Amino acid sequence: MSDPALAAAIASCEAEPIHLPGAILPHGAMLVCDPVSLELRFWSRNFASLTNFPGDLFPGQVVFDILGRQLLHDLRNAAAASGARAGAGMLTGVQLPWSDARFDVLMHSHAGATLIELEPAADRAQDRTLDLTRQLIGRLATASGSQRLFTMGARLVQALLGFDRVMVYRFQPGGAGKVVAEARMPTLDSFMGHHFPPGDIPPQARALYLANPIRSIPDAAYQPVPLDPPLRPGQAPVDMSHAQLRSVSPVHCEYLRNMGVGASLSISLIVEGELWGLVACHHPVARIVPPTLRVSAELFGHYFALQIGATERREAMMARAGTREQLDRLMQGLGADAPLAESLAGRLPALAALTGCQGAALWKDGGWTATPTALPPEACRQLLDLPQVGQRPIWHTQEIGSDLPGVAPADGIAGVMVIRLSDTTGDALFLFRRSEAYEVDWAGAPSKMVAEIAGRITLSPRRSFHLWREEVQGRAVPWSEHDLAIAEALRSWLRDALLCEIEAMARERAEAGRRRAVINEELNHRIKNVLSLVKSIATQTGASATSVAEYSSVLEGRLHALASAHDQSLGDGGGSLAALVEAEAVLHRTVAAPDRVVARGPDLVLGDKGYGVLALVIHEMMTNAVKYGALSQPDGRLTVDWSLDPDAGLVIDWRETGGPAVVPPRWFGFGSRLIRSSVEYDLRGHAEIDFAPEGLVARLVIPAHHATTADSPGRMAQAPAARPMSLAGYAVLVVEDQGLIAMDTEETLRQLGARDIRLAASGAQALEMLADFRPDLAMLDVNLGGETSEAVAEALIRQQRPFIFMTGYSDQVMLPPQMLNIPVVRKPVSSAAIALNVAAANAAVRDG
Repeated sequence: MSDPALAAAIASCEAEPIHLPGAILPHGAMLVCDPVSLELRFWSRNFASLTNFPGDLFPGQVVFDILGRQLLHDLRNAAAASGARAGAGMLTGVQLPWSDARFDVLMHSHAGATLIELEPAADRAQDRTLDLTRQLIGRLATASGSQRLFTMGARLVQALLGFDRVMVYRFQPGGAGKVVAEARMPTLDSFMGHHFPPGDIPPQARALYLANPIRSIPDAAYQPVPLDPPLRPGQAPVDMSHAQLRSVSPVHCEYLRNMGVGASLSISLIVEGELWGLVACHHPVARIVPPTLRVSAELFGHYFALQIGATERREAMMARAGTREQLDRLMQGLGADAPLAESLAGRLPALAALTGCQGAALWKDGGWTATPTALPPEACRQLLDLPQVGQRPIWHTQEIGSDLPGVAPADGIAGVMVIRLSDTTGDALFLFRRSEAYEVDWAGAPSKMVAEIAGRITLSPRRSFHLWREEVQGRAVPWSEHDLAIAEALRSWLRDALLCEIEAMARERAEAGRRRAVINEELNHRIKNVLSLVKSIATQTGASATSVAEYSSVLEGRLHALASAHDQSLGDGGGSLAALVEAEAVLHRTVAAPDRVVARGPDLVLGDKGYGVLALVIHEMMTNAVKYGALSQPDGRLTVDWSLDPDAGLVIDWRETGGPAVVPPRWFGFGSRLIRSSVEYDLRGHAEIDFAPEGLVARLVIPAHHATTADSPGRMAQAPAARPMSLAGYAVLVVEDQGLIAMDTEETLRQLGARDIRLAASGAQALEMLADFRPDLAMLDVNLGGETSEAVAEALIRQQRPFIFMTGYSDQVMLPPQMLNIPVVRKPVSSAAIALNVAAANAAVRDG
């Protein structure tokens, strides 16, 4: 048969209106009337023969005249009192007005009609139905574990109804069913563990199982009894969705007969409003189950379903708790020292193993992390964009190729689970399973059969239900309920962790904002202080200067010292006292008199505040020594000694000899006041200055906490003699984007003797100059606005031209890592700093 014909037959089967059969089962009879007027509309053709009704039936006849007013009154009261679906009511052992025979009568209203069903009553003498049901329900409550519960349920239903085979049939994802428990006579074949294809119970049949939990077929070979009179054109058929006597599809009866079943009864298992499965009862010969026993079976089914739901919830909770415990161990320390995504990346293989997978991947904040076994990130992004994936917190598939046909699975991946970690972003965890060959046991080959009846193609049920084992290829092992429970626990855990991280980040942002506000206030305070200090230095220097040249020289020195102090105030830990003193002393030594300035003392490290203050103080004292004291004479000498005592503190002794006779000043200038106020006010120390005739003597005492001993405490800080290099005849390239600073640097270079000075305001301009200009020295500003001077530095290195970096930063953070050996001078740039670093620049180029 061609595929189109098969497709048409399947569509026809799925559209069959099995709730509108127009006929009933032959062991009972039916009346259909108007729900208000109770006027007769239809009756089963066997009504008179089954009940021995003596008269005639006709449309419009009032049912009171058929069944009697008392019986109708009692039925309507029973229906009103039941509160059951469709207003169903039942009376048992009722004697009809015209007969001694007794019947069980059911009445319900649905879809604009009232249906009255009559079945011969069972023997009341042996009816222990309710007592037996109570005993069975009590036993069911003792079952522990889902599989034990399923097995006990099957056995108890067999004890209640007496069928030779009772199966607990569970619906699987995708619509197929599986027998998960079975109670049977030893002579019958077992269907335990067998699968049944979705087509065995089409969608409209499932809907009826949900609406009407009991479905009884006393004889699979029965002949249906039609309703009279036949439908008139345009007249709606009777909806028998809730009728116990509703006739079934001929295909289903053929299915049962092919299976060797003479009678069947099914009990719907409805868990949390969904059709979880069925209790399917089979008997090799015809078997009528009376209404009272069917009611007991329905009651048992309700309780059984409640127990299934409770047991599965309990097992899922235990699985989640176990998973949570494993996750707690697995995720211990997650995100403690690194962002969550970074910490989670190293745990992806363990997460995959936890769920029986071979790979995992994570989308977090737009970043992708994956194990070697994983789909490409583009494929996972496509998955997240699918509506069926994006709308569910956990989505899974056994066969990714069918859900994402354009994806060629990597590493044979077929199974994918997507665990969404956020409802608003694309953050998600992916788990991957490779395709594996596995076997599925079917109750017969799960293939559709078609037949041609009266020129119409229809489905025909399969004729064999013997075990048919299918080897599945190209799909992953199915995701189990346990897998889903683990996934849910994993999702809950990760969402909690993400929430904690978000809260921590929010706290950190708030704290960072607070720190930023404090820093801004401190920076504003410092800037104002610096500006005030610069203004004071400039004013006081001008007040005491005798010429413009003197004013320029003194102001430059003081500003340079101030810049050095400012660098240290923004640094981490100050600097070496020996280096601070040496930076000033080396400027005044000569080859002829290398010991003109002697600096001696242990290797001490000053704190940032101590270093900043002493930078100004030492510079000021050295400047005074050059202008008025020992260093103003060729034979003058200066000795600076220091020591550190935990009790006495840091003591710095300053002694000048060989200079002009000292006369105590009648008034103290800005420099002297600066020395005293800086030491005594800023550092809470003490300054003693003695203007002895043979030379100035000073002692500065600073609290010990401003200094610490370095790693080699005994090393003396005596430096070798050094002579600033002259730049006479030098060609110099200056790369500086600030015009005034470039002009100041140019003037400083001219004072050092440079002859050809070229200024470039950008890296591109400098590179253009270097095409035909070979400088003897280059001065490069590190930061040129929106760029750096790294490209210019690399060009100079290729040309083997020495250069010096200029910077306003307090450290080397802005320097390229490969150029940390290049000398650096701080802004504002002094002539001494340039002259002293020329040799270092030449050495850096020479040494590569």
